[in-house]
Amino acid sequence: MIVLMEIFIWLLLVLSLFYLAIIAVFTYGWFTLKKNENFDSVGTEKASVVVAVRNEEKNILALLEALRQQTRDTQFFEIILVDDHSEDSTQKLIHDFMVSHPAMNIKLIHANGTGKKQAISQGIEATSNKFIITTDGDCIMHKQWIARITDYFGKYQPKIILGPVVYAHETGLWQQLFSLDFISLVASGAGSAGAGLPFMGNAANMAFDKTVFNHRHLHEGYSSGDDVFFIHAIKKKYGNRSIHFLKDTRALVSTKPPENLKAFINQRLRWASKAKGYHDFWSLTVSWIVLLFNLGMALLFVAGFFWNWMWAVWILFMAMKTFVDFPLLSGYAQFTGKSKQMLYLWLMELIYPFYIVLAGIGSLFVKYRWKGRTGLK
Repeated sequence: MIVLMEIFIWLLLVLSLFYLAIIAVFTYGWFTLKKNENFDSVGTEKASVVVAVRNEEKNILALLEALRQQTRDTQFFEIILVDDHSEDSTQKLIHDFMVSHPAMNIKLIHANGTGKKQAISQGIEATSNKFIITTDGDCIMHKQWIARITDYFGKYQPKIILGPVVYAHETGLWQQLFSLDFISLVASGAGSAGAGLPFMGNAANMAFDKTVFNHRHLHEGYSSGDDVFFIHAIKKKYGNRSIHFLKDTRALVSTKPPENLKAFINQRLRWASKAKGYHDFWSLTVSWIVLLFNLGMALLFVAGFFWNWMWAVWILFMAMKTFVDFPLLSGYAQFTGKSKQMLYLWLMELIYPFYIVLAGIGSLFVKYRWKGRTGLK
């Protein structure tokens, strides 16, 4: 048994070195990304903002108001809202807003198919501009959001632009932890893109050249991943450097955190479910290394109940992991004004190995609910 435990610790040590290397890539990428905040918006690139919505009566007016307050003149952008069979007053609220603000170029489309991916595809087909920006129905953005993104596109002409996203108005301990976990996801995607290895982004703040879009890139067999699968497809066709992360606080989008632990688990199960469809080598490498390393950490902790000295080893590995994670998370948190979330890092580090393993395994077997639907529907 002692020999087996020694082998296990050596394997975990090797995994920790791989984990360290991956986080080092993310961290290097984040801190070498140049901030895009040294010029004023003067461009005239036209854009179409596409939003798939379902049951957003609590949030839709805040989104529309944020879009109304954009500094970009309304003649330079249109808003395409695709209602995915809402069962509340979302459609009525949108219609009333359109009547009250006739100067805004808003189109409300009723989805033909079912699910967010089909709604997004339908919305993109209805656009009249070359440049597409996507967000979600529960988001709020900086007033220069459209201007900063469109100007960046006009200047650099990337195929995809990934933008910063954070949770806002967190209350209670759980939502603080949800926020820090979300920071780790977005920061990892941003840092990896900055290092020239894009693999992950968030459709709540994404923009792209319409000419590269193909609905088959979204892998409609998975309920999640409209953003990630699209990134993988464009990366494969146009190369790593065709995808940029826009490090600009005026391009920031905020969204609401999950209301409670059940909602958080449902969301993470949905997000994790798309990993089964990955074919991108870097994405698979990151996913497996992170999963296996955290599985090892969880097993090491459990082993401590049988052999107390294993807890001392666990503490050493946990200290190493926290030391490695801190610069990236702190850098993104400071950039987005969420530095207070770092106070909860120690607690998240304790919980994370168990949560990530359960989410990864659970996504293979557990049915989740989203917007009143179970699983893919």
